[in-house]
Amino acid sequence: MLSFTRTYAVIVALLLIIGETWVVLTTNKYWPLSLDDYIACGALLVAAYAIKTARQAPWFMAIWMFMFGNIYAMLFNRLDPISGTGERIEALTGLLVIIAVGIISATYCWRQSNSLRSTANE
Repeated sequence: MLSFTRTYAVIVALLLIIGETWVVLTTNKYWPLSLDDYIACGALLVAAYAIKTARQAPWFMAIWMFMFGNIYAMLFNRLDPISGTGERIEALTGLLVIIAVGIISATYCWRQSNSLRSTANE
């Protein structure tokens, strides 16, 4: 399962880097607002390379949860009936689902490693 989690993280990070760059280049988005997205994607790539055991999966969980919170805030700011723009709602909703899969995958890896460790201790 860890190999899936690592591969999934790389694929999602690369797609998000491409997507965020496309948004910055084709819209009037102020580019510093993209820095946290690039940092999170970079952290996913570093984690995918550095994490070698399922016991280290909480690092993935932390990165995915940061990304989830970031996208969640962005989505609901855009849904705001007074000041929301309503732009790319479908893409942000889909992205929340994609990130949730990453959270679930990392959590499953970590729980699996804990059950293996507790079985070995018995």
